[in-house]
Amino acid sequence: MAFDMDHLVERRKLRRKLSVWRIVAVLALIILVAAASLNFVVDEDSLSHKKSHIAKIVFSGTIIGQERKLKLIRQLEKTDSVKGVIVSINSPGGATSGGEAIYNALKQLAEKKPVVASMDALAASAGYIIALPAERIFARRTSITGSIGVLFQYTDLTGLMDTVGVKMRSIKSAPLKAEPNPFSGQNPEAEAMIARMIDDSFQWFVDLVAENRPFDRERALELADGRIVTGGQAVDLQLVDELGGPEEAKNWLIQNHNLDSNLQLIEWKPEPITESFPFGFASKIAASLLPQPIIDLFDQRNTAVQLDGLVSVWQAQKNEQ
Repeated sequence: MAFDMDHLVERRKLRRKLSVWRIVAVLALIILVAAASLNFVVDEDSLSHKKSHIAKIVFSGTIIGQERKLKLIRQLEKTDSVKGVIVSINSPGGATSGGEAIYNALKQLAEKKPVVASMDALAASAGYIIALPAERIFARRTSITGSIGVLFQYTDLTGLMDTVGVKMRSIKSAPLKAEPNPFSGQNPEAEAMIARMIDDSFQWFVDLVAENRPFDRERALELADGRIVTGGQAVDLQLVDELGGPEEAKNWLIQNHNLDSNLQLIEWKPEPITESFPFGFASKIAASLLPQPIIDLFDQRNTAVQLDGLVSVWQAQKNEQ
């Protein structure tokens, strides 16, 4: 009887060990398959990018001047197989400095290769800024664009603090240090300082419009009242050139730059963001398997913090922008 019990215990231990090794083997197989898939995707992209083509780069969501996108623009500039670039935009805008960084990068790209812009549902404020370097701007008839202007928002918490009986005290080197301050209430000097900052950035924005669109600065100022317009209205106002989407933009590039009509339109994507995922190499595998919208969520993390300061955005929200 003792022998049978010992035998039974040993069999159970063996089964547990086998189960563990089966799990390890399955995980190893998954990692190998995922790694192979990752290499395949990279190789496939690499092969397609070596053929002559028209590249498309997409800017969607809040614009914060991501280094990955700036790096991608520099790669487009240096790649001989890229015969033209379509900048596809679906964005309400974002950080003014982010729009500036992308504008400068695209302006430099446009000196080397023909660049056109294609607005999707939304290309407002900083989203409009990044369309300006394009030789030709396309928009859908029902696209929303415009919103030329700059915004700075801060919260006044003094009423709430009075209600709960809390006071914030500070010792500063100068009256305007760390102003505007949500704990100190309205400060005319601080508001005047911010107003001067906003006006400086606004004048820069207007200069960009006047420099890149077919009208003078006086007309640019008239249109820079913060209004939003449809793509159809934008054509009439000369804020955009033509109605259409990426295909129309591609056809315009081919016709106006004597490009091969058989050139493919290939979307260029930045390297998957991996620092948001743990475990080094496994992060690349995870990034290759996750759908792009999830990757974009990681790319947009901490957006509220990065949008502190001057923003060029349509419909800014208190908690986010």
